[in-house]
Amino acid sequence: MVFTILVFIIVISICFYSPYRGLVVLLNINLIRNLQSINLENPCLKCVGEQDIILGGVLQSLGLFIIFIKVSIKEKTSYRFDFVDSFLLITFLLLILTSIISIEPTEGLLYSSKYLLLGVPYFFVTKTFFMNENDFEKLLLKTLSFAVDFALAFGIIAGLVVIITGYQEPYAAYGVVMRLTIQGVHPIPFAQTIGFGLFSAIYLVITKRKKNSSILFIKTVILSIILLFTNTRGVLVSLLLSGVISALFYIETPKLSKKAVVIGFSTIVILISMVVFFIDVESILGRFYSDDLAFESILLRFDSFFESFRIFSQHIYTGIGPTSFPRYSELPYPHKFFLEYIVFFGIWGILLSFYFIVFIVEIFSTTVKNANSKLYVFLFAVFLFYFLETQVSFTLWTHKGLYFSLGILMAFYNIKLRRVNKA
Repeated sequence: MVFTILVFIIVISICFYSPYRGLVVLLNINLIRNLQSINLENPCLKCVGEQDIILGGVLQSLGLFIIFIKVSIKEKTSYRFDFVDSFLLITFLLLILTSIISIEPTEGLLYSSKYLLLGVPYFFVTKTFFMNENDFEKLLLKTLSFAVDFALAFGIIAGLVVIITGYQEPYAAYGVVMRLTIQGVHPIPFAQTIGFGLFSAIYLVITKRKKNSSILFIKTVILSIILLFTNTRGVLVSLLLSGVISALFYIETPKLSKKAVVIGFSTIVILISMVVFFIDVESILGRFYSDDLAFESILLRFDSFFESFRIFSQHIYTGIGPTSFPRYSELPYPHKFFLEYIVFFGIWGILLSFYFIVFIVEIFSTTVKNANSKLYVFLFAVFLFYFLETQVSFTLWTHKGLYFSLGILMAFYNIKLRRVNKA
């Protein structure tokens, strides 16, 4: 109880006095609340903590509300309704309607309330906050710098637990590899935290936004190592793909000082040396090629694809609602963003999915037109990073990273559009 009260007060204070830090903290509240789960005597990285209504629910909603109120009380607060707003609004209405007519109306409505209170607010609050800041880029850079330090802090904590306890994967003999995380936290959200911190660090390095480049290089290397040890394929692939795609938009040889080049080269050599001499490569990349387990989760996702379309064909016009999937399948949920829309909402889900794809094409074309802007390309890349992961993990109300990245991207999009209209 003392821990809960202390965390509650600290997080609310951060949201009130430093909203940009508050957004990052709330986005990763699962990591913070599970600090109490760390056990140095009997560590268990596969153990997932129980749900916490206070720190996992009430704190998030209240923190987001405080940030929104702080922005709203400004004299000139603006908000532009766009296609993402309409997409999320229609999704919520369909969640309510399909929940009511589903075989689990109570569970469906509870799911819808989580979507309303703990999911999409990350889009609306983030978008409102960034749209009404006088210096968008300055605010973003402060947010990214904090995200780097936050990811580094929790990555080091997770690593120290493993080092201090000498933790070894209990099922290593069966091909199961260790997946680094904070005890009580599933490796995927932990890896996303590290991935976003690494993405932010790389952007800060490329754009030379930090005066002390040597320290930033070191942070980048450490985050890279930590991310590898999470052994989370989806996040690693999402990071690489979004990075490659963004590089194709705008490739420019960064003008680095000799000192930065020496430090960068040195850290790369050290990183490679550590991998070759001190790190068990199988423990990092084992999930990519393990004979027993590498394709198990992939096959599971293929099963969800066929299962989803089977269920869709039986409920074309109404869908089955957001929580009834286990009633029609042995799988817990579809594992894919678009499949959930199709299964939950039927034909209406297909229409909404098509609408979202049109949005992606629009944003993609806009990014092409603004390929000379590192900032715009970076924001599009961060959106891709979170969006790609939604194709293999999570469910609609837990896509907080996606809604957060969309909030920043659409804030910048609307600011640019507003300037064009004024001109």
